[in-house]
Amino acid sequence: MTGRELSAIVVSHRSAGEASACVAALRAAFENGSVDGEVVLVDCGSGPEEVARLREIGADRLLAIDNRGYSGGINAGISASTGRFLLLCNADTELDPGALRPLMEAAGSAGAGAAAPVQFADRARRVFLPTGYGSAFLRDLAAPLRPGTDSRFARHARHEWRLWTEGGETDYLVGSVLLTRREVIDRVGRFDEGFPFEYEETEWEDRVRASGRTLRVVAEARALHFAGTSSRRNPGTEARRSASRSRYRSRRYGRFGRALLEAAETLFRRAAPEAPHVSAVERAEGSALAFSPNPSLLPFAAVSRASSVDAAAIARVLGGPMYVREFRTADGRPGPLGRASA
Repeated sequence: MTGRELSAIVVSHRSAGEASACVAALRAAFENGSVDGEVVLVDCGSGPEEVARLREIGADRLLAIDNRGYSGGINAGISASTGRFLLLCNADTELDPGALRPLMEAAGSAGAGAAAPVQFADRARRVFLPTGYGSAFLRDLAAPLRPGTDSRFARHARHEWRLWTEGGETDYLVGSVLLTRREVIDRVGRFDEGFPFEYEETEWEDRVRASGRTLRVVAEARALHFAGTSSRRNPGTEARRSASRSRYRSRRYGRFGRALLEAAETLFRRAAPEAPHVSAVERAEGSALAFSPNPSLLPFAAVSRASSVDAAAIARVLGGPMYVREFRTADGRPGPLGRASA
């Protein structure tokens, strides 16, 4: 089998409409970047009617497998693909036309493990999505004791704003769109299918970093991610997320460490601070609003205040009620805490 320059592996579950837009965007990106690419579309247990709809999309390969989760879909796609570069993505993402070459250059550089674009939650490209957060035992354990620590928030805000606007190395990338090389997969292994929903990319990235390779956000590459499109249609999503989180923490911190973190989270929920309602926010250069379902605001999506912001509309885009906090983009210094209702 003749190898291609790049294989885009798209994993879908009951997401034929989103998958169609995703594949169309990939075709445009192939053409824009003069990339010799193929699309491997993997359906995870959606049933024959959904597979028939996916067949009309015209991917280079369509695989219909049992529902092995996102990890299983990615792994099946890797086995069926031929590309030297591998783009791993959810069906509810759309890559911008000019995104592929910058991502390939970053992922192909010396010492690189994987690269990801800056992702947005809306077509207007106002709502920056988190670049990746991962897990840190002491940070997560301390959250209930210091849920509103300004210094911790400011460090994270500075880091995120720099990645969104300039790009750079980071500890974790979100798994919705990742570009890596086949040789990296061959060296560190494929995704662990024991994670039913989420944390599979976190564990894989732990292995990438342990191998001495870096993870990079590429500011010149952009994508849309309509997060939760498929998961909101499926019962049991939260239970699968919880099972993945527990599995990851047990493997990394042991059962006792996992139990401590779960107890801390229970305390955090009970101690969540009250916050005033936030509605329309006027324009203010040099600042942005952070939105998160978490009282700590970590991690968060963000919207620049270069123009006025309708906080309720942003909460609807992000899928529910949100904690809101203003911060200065130059140094991450935060303002007061608020809440926005969807």
